[in-house]
Amino acid sequence: MIDQFGKVMIYVADPQRVAAFWEQTVGFVRVTTQELEGRVLSVELAPAAGHAASLVLFERATVAQMSPELNLGTPSILFGSHDAAGMRSRLEAAGVTVGELAHHGGRTTFNFADPEGNYFAVEQL
Repeated sequence: MIDQFGKVMIYVADPQRVAAFWEQTVGFVRVTTQELEGRVLSVELAPAAGHAASLVLFERATVAQMSPELNLGTPSILFGSHDAAGMRSRLEAAGVTVGELAHHGGRTTFNFADPEGNYFAVEQL
């Protein structure tokens, strides 16, 4: 039985660089950093301190070496925001690649890319 669901692992080339994007541009906070042999292996980030859900950015090369059978593709993640249009504007002003606001079936969404080209979606809450 699964008792909790709250962490999504994303495999990236440079966890430190991608974590800086999530912290400085998106506004997430760092929960933990795991190092291995003097380099950053993973960084856990959350929308706010104490938040139940988090992203764990893992160094792709290490995971591929340790578990070559894993799918290292980026999962489709849909975040929620009480101000999706404002968030989109802030990301665009920061130079982030963003998609247009889309309105479908009563939902308003947009997508954005991290520095490694991984795309994520945001839905108006």
